[in-house]
Amino acid sequence: MKNTKKILLGVACLSSAALLTTGCDLIPANKDSKNQNLEEKEEQSKGNCKVFDCIKKIEVKDDMELVKSVMGFEGEQTSEGNGWKTYTWELNDDESVKVTFYDTEVGTVSINFKNDKIKNKKVDFSGFANLKKSINSGEEVKYETMKTTFKAEGTLVEKSSISHKYRWVNGEGGYMDASFSTSTGKCTFAMGRY
Repeated sequence: MKNTKKILLGVACLSSAALLTTGCDLIPANKDSKNQNLEEKEEQSKGNCKVFDCIKKIEVKDDMELVKSVMGFEGEQTSEGNGWKTYTWELNDDESVKVTFYDTEVGTVSINFKNDKIKNKKVDFSGFANLKKSINSGEEVKYETMKTTFKAEGTLVEKSSISHKYRWVNGEGGYMDASFSTSTGKCTFAMGRY
């Protein structure tokens, strides 16, 4: 009886060792190929620039021809109204650039992307309650103050002639959007989920 238990225990140990060894050999290979596929997907962009560079290169006063030359291809008209048209440039499955052209004023440029692209473990929203009080009371809260409070640079996600909007995303996926006046630099609103 004791010998049977020892034999069964030995077989179980050897089987477990074989499974663990086989499994360990497969995990890095799959993980590496998965990471490689993600990197390849990130690298592919239909346009001349990546989404975060595009918004920096396009000026709100640019006309359609200038925007097309920055993007490198024709955008698709996605909406229009009385005196305005919005065009979208799809860079890949997850990223796009939208530009609204107005008949009487300069345009708006915005980007769409997955928040995971800008996740930052350094971002800390613990001081936002105090910032919110200051913003709501009309105090002057500027980008530099918010950047210092959140402990990281924001990512430019929208710009127009009157404001620039930045986004912060923390390590857990919580986010905060804040708009700043182009004339005064003052935060005009901030909202998010963290």
